[in-house]
Amino acid sequence: MLNGCNARCVYCNCPNREDPQLGTTEHRRVIAEFARLGTVRIKFLGGEPLLRTDIGELVDQVRQVGVRSAMVTNGFLIPEKMDVIRRLDELVISLDGTEAAHDGQRGRGTWKRVMRGIELAAAERLDFFLSAVVTHQSAGEIDWLLETARRLGVMVNFQIPQFNPEMYGADARAWMPPPDEIRAILEKIIAAKKAGAPVLFTVRSYRHTLGWKDFSVERVERPGQRSPCTAGRYFLQLEPNGDIYPCVLHAGTFRPKNVLRDGVEEAWRHAQHHSCFDCYNTWLNENRAIFDLRPDVVTNFWRNYLRPRD
Repeated sequence: MLNGCNARCVYCNCPNREDPQLGTTEHRRVIAEFARLGTVRIKFLGGEPLLRTDIGELVDQVRQVGVRSAMVTNGFLIPEKMDVIRRLDELVISLDGTEAAHDGQRGRGTWKRVMRGIELAAAERLDFFLSAVVTHQSAGEIDWLLETARRLGVMVNFQIPQFNPEMYGADARAWMPPPDEIRAILEKIIAAKKAGAPVLFTVRSYRHTLGWKDFSVERVERPGQRSPCTAGRYFLQLEPNGDIYPCVLHAGTFRPKNVLRDGVEEAWRHAQHHSCFDCYNTWLNENRAIFDLRPDVVTNFWRNYLRPRD
């Protein structure tokens, strides 16, 4: 949606990327076209999407065309933008742990700001999730995050860093825990999920990450072969300038088409033609398993996303 951000996370390159953006009218036209093509869910990402002055209008547009509206936010602007937040179907708030851990990764003073937003969202009984990036410095925060999620009555997603240079920057790799620690982290998360802890994604998806042989390799490409992955077909990444990628990991390596220059449908169909066969990203593999109709993943998706709400 936009790369601009009011945080400077150590493992994210968004604020440093060029940020040509579709205007309000262009966004509305693109949203309407995605709805015509059968889209059921649009998630606003950043950077920080709440920085857009027209975000309320775009959220309303998504709902008006009958599509589920979602957003990922760092939480800083929730108090000021609560009128927009209330109109979302789904909200994801980034939280990496206790104050020292969170501020160490996302900037001094950021923990107090996000916790204010989280507590307000909880007081309003909004449907939201927490998302934590687990680095070598925040690996000890899992128990605190699970306890916080239990207290709030929400779920939490744990993700080890990605290091695609375009999206995450040259320094992101340095925040990766060493391989043995990554596996210990994943085993802890899997055990917690099995014990009924509020872990958002399935044991299946975390086991896929656990089984990754070499965490210095983000994904496996097989040039010339058609990918079995559902990225680009059933979900995609729309950049602020209108470029469409199969998923976030392809930014900077895939040659995209653009919704303004080529049209929404043509850019979407082009994104289906990539040769990525696998990656260690837990949430991308959870998405893939949903569309592959894996029973345990579909059941987890229903319970956490599509369940009837109060």
